Amino acid sequence: MLWRIHNAVTVDKQYEHSSNNKKANLKPTKESKVTDQNSSIPKENLPSFSKILIADDGKDESNRVLNYAISLSRYSGAELLILRILEDMKKMGNVSVQGSNEDNMSNKNMKREIKGEIMDEMEKKINRCREAGCENKISYKFRVGEAKEEIINEVKEGNYDLIVLRSSRSSHKDSWMRSFFSDARKIISNINIPVLIVQ
Repeated sequence: MLWRIHNAVTVDKQYEHSSNNKKANLKPTKESKVTDQNSSIPKENLPSFSKILIADDGKDESNRVLNYAISLSRYSGAELLILRILEDMKKMGNVSVQGSNEDNMSNKNMKREIKGEIMDEMEKKINRCREAGCENKISYKFRVGEAKEEIINEVKEGNYDLIVLRSSRSSHKDSWMRSFFSDARKIISNINIPVLIVQ
């Protein structure tokens, strides 16, 4: 896995659906310290997270990303948001999309309601988090557009401390994660929070 530091840009909010669970009773402290008892290394501040963005591409491997995010959330008390990018609505199969006012799918101000399998998938992910002992706020969100642009937008809009995503592999040529890594330089130059890449 890799840690990288980045910068943020302006955003255009799309639509989201949230599922809230009770807040964790234990609040994370601003700073946590650790001491290496076997050396004279001075105490170091550990990172603290309050909101973590999980980039989910719908593949089975994305559950590994979720597992890392759950672990970090339980440690830090951070809330989780699972983001799914919908690059081509016509490929979504059983998912139906309803718009208000206009039928133009690229209209950023258009309100949408997503139904079908994809909603069930996201609810299952939230239940997975809860079953794993994550008691913090968990929500999910859909954005329509180009993956790299929408990830950048969401980072600035959501005030996140960390992004967790999986590495791209050649067997997933149609995955938007592949698009993400092919444009990594652009994203890195436009956001300023750490990125955890799970192999």
